Amino acid sequence: MELTDIMALVKAGYTKDEIAQMDKPTPTDPNTVPTGEPVANPVPVAEPTNVPTQVVEPVAVPVAQPAQQEAQPTMAELMQSIAKLTSAVQANAIAQSVIPAGVSNPPHAEDMLAEIIRPTFHPKGE
Repeated sequence: MELTDIMALVKAGYTKDEIAQMDKPTPTDPNTVPTGEPVANPVPVAEPTNVPTQVVEPVAVPVAQPAQQEAQPTMAELMQSIAKLTSAVQANAIAQSVIPAGVSNPPHAEDMLAEIIRPTFHPKGE
């Protein structure tokens, strides 16, 4: 796995352990159990005892497979959902907007343009 892949996974919110688990190769056949290196068992010294020995068979532990990833949305779908979200936020902002201090006579477009063209300066304190 390359550094750019790891950085993308970190930015997506994956933890170190999850990324490490993704990096491990998984066997292609789910019925096979990965075999480790053979462990050399020390030969026990035969001592005369009356206790029967119990042999413990190794148990195969199932390897947790990462969940099947859902189909990733395309860039066009992402852009469309972002546009919908943006329009919803803008519509909400417009619906919630109010003129401050409850102005009794709202300003007119002609008055605003006149103020832009020739601003009136009010002395400080008014």
